[in-house]
Amino acid sequence: MSNFTTKEINSLVALLRYGLFGGPLPQVLPTSEAQWQSLYDLTRQQAITALAYDAILRLPADRRPPRKVLFHFTSLVQTIESDNRQREKALSDLATICNERLGLQLTVVKGSSLASRYPKPLHRECGDNDLFTGADTGRLKTLLESMGIAIDSKDPRHIAFVYENTTFEAHTYLLYHNDDPQWHSDQSHSAYSVLRPDEEAFFLAKHCEHHSVFFHNPVRLRTLIDWCLLLKTEGFDFARYDRLKKGTDVEVFADLMTLYCNELFGVGLRNNTDMNLKNLGAADFEKIYMHCPERHKLALVRVTRRSAKYILYWKKYRMIYGQSMFRRFYFNNLKVAAKQHRYRR
Repeated sequence: MSNFTTKEINSLVALLRYGLFGGPLPQVLPTSEAQWQSLYDLTRQQAITALAYDAILRLPADRRPPRKVLFHFTSLVQTIESDNRQREKALSDLATICNERLGLQLTVVKGSSLASRYPKPLHRECGDNDLFTGADTGRLKTLLESMGIAIDSKDPRHIAFVYENTTFEAHTYLLYHNDDPQWHSDQSHSAYSVLRPDEEAFFLAKHCEHHSVFFHNPVRLRTLIDWCLLLKTEGFDFARYDRLKKGTDVEVFADLMTLYCNELFGVGLRNNTDMNLKNLGAADFEKIYMHCPERHKLALVRVTRRSAKYILYWKKYRMIYGQSMFRRFYFNNLKVAAKQHRYRR
């Protein structure tokens, strides 16, 4: 969010808090067409345009954006809904085929699984369909090839393919070092299953942390909203979730993200005393995981920026990971990059 002002970011957060989590009517909102246009651009960057639109429609008429900007919101929301309907249909059709021909019930991760927890599932922006097919990935690959569908098998974690104009990734394993726990599926749909909420939270924390650290991508507001709604799932098993993440590289990260969500959206997901925060605060999560410059084309610049950040926050990183980030990233994750590069050649 580095291209936007603090005022713009705060306005958007207040709007989301109002629209999704029962927060108060935002006191500071854009007042000009240019300001509303900039907020619209911010929603697109954060992949939450439809969620902001829902909140805008709840505002008093005199606080809403000008007609021109509102039209931009409306047009994009209609596109998001259409894309999600197509993606969901492709998922349902593929799940039916797998059930009928292989006796296999697909397990969906992220995407449709997270969207089902939203007030309006079609308003969560999604990309591809992620599946966990485990030991059945080879059987699925054989079936798809018999249907004339091209398979990309370069990544050892998953196969990728396009079905009904929708991209799918079917994962043999979900985590990044082939150290998955035993996953368990819950039936949520007539055609497919999802992970248990506590397991999906563990996977989402792993996925989010990996992209933030390994690819130096800032955590987006959409991910934080996913996190809030997932942990607010009725009957969420926090004791089992804590056991899953204990001793892993997201044990502190996940609790720190929860703390940040509590302060950002006022959701009260957990008490601080129930979390392993190591004397870290919400501001530490924001500085480390939300403030990341856009990827520079020169590797030297990227390394310099990353190294400077590791030095600046070295005490914080050690509290989070129990080791230097130079060791964690350069000694461990670069081996993963080299391995992935070999598969992609």
